[in-house]
Amino acid sequence: MNIWQQKKFINHLSVQKRRRRLIIIFVLLILLAAGSFYLLHRASQLTVQASSVNLCASPSPRSRIIRRIVRGKRVTVLKRNQQTDWYYVQSASSKGWVAAWLLKDQSYDAARSSRLAESTIVLDPGHGGTDSGTLAPDGAMEKSYTLPTALKTYRLLKTQHARVLMTRHSDKSVSLAARPAMSNRVKATLFISFHFNSAGQRNLAYGYEVFKYHHNADQLAAILDQGFHNLSLYDRGISYGNFQVLRDNRRPAVLIEMGFMDSDFDFSYIKSPAYQQQVATDIVTSLNRYIK
Repeated sequence: MNIWQQKKFINHLSVQKRRRRLIIIFVLLILLAAGSFYLLHRASQLTVQASSVNLCASPSPRSRIIRRIVRGKRVTVLKRNQQTDWYYVQSASSKGWVAAWLLKDQSYDAARSSRLAESTIVLDPGHGGTDSGTLAPDGAMEKSYTLPTALKTYRLLKTQHARVLMTRHSDKSVSLAARPAMSNRVKATLFISFHFNSAGQRNLAYGYEVFKYHHNADQLAAILDQGFHNLSLYDRGISYGNFQVLRDNRRPAVLIEMGFMDSDFDFSYIKSPAYQQQVATDIVTSLNRYIK
């Protein structure tokens, strides 16, 4: 074999090695892509842990129910909406929306629960932090009663499996703008702001009142006002309220004034945990009528 033939043979071997190396790299890339696809596919699948959940035509508790998916079935998540916490999924041959927070709720059963469970509710305990709100004659602050009343409502709504958000969980300052902003951001099913009233003079006025601003809150205000009729306080009815938490809110929103801090009669109820619990119970009962 002469020098030219040797060089040709060496070049041939070099080309073969490069070709084999490219084939190996190509095969490895295919395997990596297949593995990644498998992992992504697995990651997009969820197992229903609730007894059953509703597959809905749209991400709303008032949406048409396509079918129910029972515990143990797997769904493929096609789209996730982090703001509303609804997932667009495929189950067998059906596609639709599910309330994501219910998928892992082992105590939830769509067949025996109200549609309130599929709702996102924002509760707004008025004032807080450096903003005390109005004062009772003995100096008691409004903020000290809006929070426990809202928390009692929160706990009851959680037993109904609803997604419940609060503008504050403790005695802290929250700007007026931030309150409706939260409601708009999560596309709340509804928003309730908790307050207690003041007439500016002792025993001049008394009773509870429901305020609304936009027409999309008309039904919510009416049902809540009717639901409070069993309370011992006087019903002042429904009023138009040009408040920022309502005005800037694109979702159905109401502000409830559950008695007058400067009314001796009203305040005897306002400071009572039993009254606060009754308000919370009446709200949840009313919301079950509103969401159906």
